[in-house]
Amino acid sequence: MRTSYLPKKIVVSIFLFLATSSLIFGCTSKDRRPIVRTNETAAAGSPAVNINTADASQLEKLPHVGPKLAQKIVEHRTRYGAFRRPEDILVVEGISEERFMKLRRFIKTE
Repeated sequence: MRTSYLPKKIVVSIFLFLATSSLIFGCTSKDRRPIVRTNETAAAGSPAVNINTADASQLEKLPHVGPKLAQKIVEHRTRYGAFRRPEDILVVEGISEERFMKLRRFIKTE
């Protein structure tokens, strides 16, 4: 047996083992909870903030939004116009998809 092929055989064997075990054991989950989990809860009766009309102080009340990010949202809205959909806020520097998923239920555009 040549030793130069030994690492390749080991890698292929491990890959096949992992692939078959994930097919056998990985697809048996019956957990149907949503993927996105957030710890924030909206206050009872508090309406969502309209990101097209709110000023910086109102935007700061949103979770994960500080004074700098609130100012960036206002500046972007002033420069480029109103947001058509809540997802459009993703173009503002400082708002990642993760942060947007945490903000989504607290914002509206109408």
